Amino acid sequence: MDLNGPALQPPEGVTPNFDNPPNNNRLAYIVLTLCAVVATICLLLRLYARVILLRKIQIEEVLITLAYGPYWGAVWSAYRMIETPGYFVHQWDLRLKDLIPANYYTLVFGVCYSIILPLLKVSILVEWLRVFSPRGSRYKGLFWWGCIIVIFVQSASGVAIAIALNFQCTPHKKIYDFSVHGTCWELYKVQVSSASIQLASDVAIMLLPQHVIWKLKMSWQKRLGVSIVFGFGLTACVSAAFRLETTVAHAHTSDAIYSLAPLVFWATAEITCGFFIVCLPCIPKTLKETGMMDKIKRAFGYKASSQYNHNENYYPGSGRPSHHAKLSTTGSDSYHKLAEEGVVMNNIKGFASTERLHDGVPGDGITRTTRITVSQNPRLDVDDVDRRVYP
Repeated sequence: MDLNGPALQPPEGVTPNFDNPPNNNRLAYIVLTLCAVVATICLLLRLYARVILLRKIQIEEVLITLAYGPYWGAVWSAYRMIETPGYFVHQWDLRLKDLIPANYYTLVFGVCYSIILPLLKVSILVEWLRVFSPRGSRYKGLFWWGCIIVIFVQSASGVAIAIALNFQCTPHKKIYDFSVHGTCWELYKVQVSSASIQLASDVAIMLLPQHVIWKLKMSWQKRLGVSIVFGFGLTACVSAAFRLETTVAHAHTSDAIYSLAPLVFWATAEITCGFFIVCLPCIPKTLKETGMMDKIKRAFGYKASSQYNHNENYYPGSGRPSHHAKLSTTGSDSYHKLAEEGVVMNNIKGFASTERLHDGVPGDGITRTTRITVSQNPRLDVDDVDRRVYP
């Protein structure tokens, strides 16, 4: 076996260019860097909003952070492919020995990909179950069962595909080093199955919350806004669809190295969309509840909303007074903030909520009067969907 020879027989009249083959590595740098920056910013914003501002760490944050490790494993291997074999490089412009590191980077990318998406999608569904099907709810409808099924499929397929990728050849090194003697089995069906499962689950994740959203007790404009926010899963569907198409094309072409470039691009875009979807919807709500949104509005010259009173007795993000708050029954600054059935009530303060206790010996007649005036504010923001009340 001549490892210094061309990795593929060139077309008639074409001379292999081993030293400086034509490529589009500049596009690879742009795509990979943009995806890495978007994923990192989304993760940092979510962690800052949830951990720093709200001081709340839930299973979603753990899963997302765990997914970020193999995400950089995938990005690292994708960057390494820029050096060998290069992006959009024809296979006949490579020496046969150049395929060994290319195969290794492809294996690392595939294993990381099969770990990242299940972690991200399970975190998305767990959070949506908490929002749309809170604990204690007796009714387990289509949305609940749909989420459970997708969680199971993602978890099982992620483990199975990672195992299949690592055991496709015996010994393991033969997966990427074809000079090693051993046996392998065809991986095409696993690759297509992986891409198909991810596309189907992306479509399910995009559609599952829509039925629940359009039953929320709010105006259709608000429901439309919430539907659009949760419809960002369409970006993942598009990436997954192109990834499936490029997977099939990659398996049926003899110039596999050239067709590897769009496959890596779309797979990287798909996992980046996962970070975008899981991190973005919670950020506006978190910033508003902690008062950061009002500060941002004031910084840009806009009038801040008075919907939320950021009093020290109000625990940010909880939607209720702090357990340590001392609620006074006298004084013009005492208040209770009410939120029921998705309708936020204005504060009760001043003369509109004044309790008068009459001194003297109890007897006949009125000894205590309480005057309460409640005004209703019908405004409900699209990022407050988890404030609705279900039986």
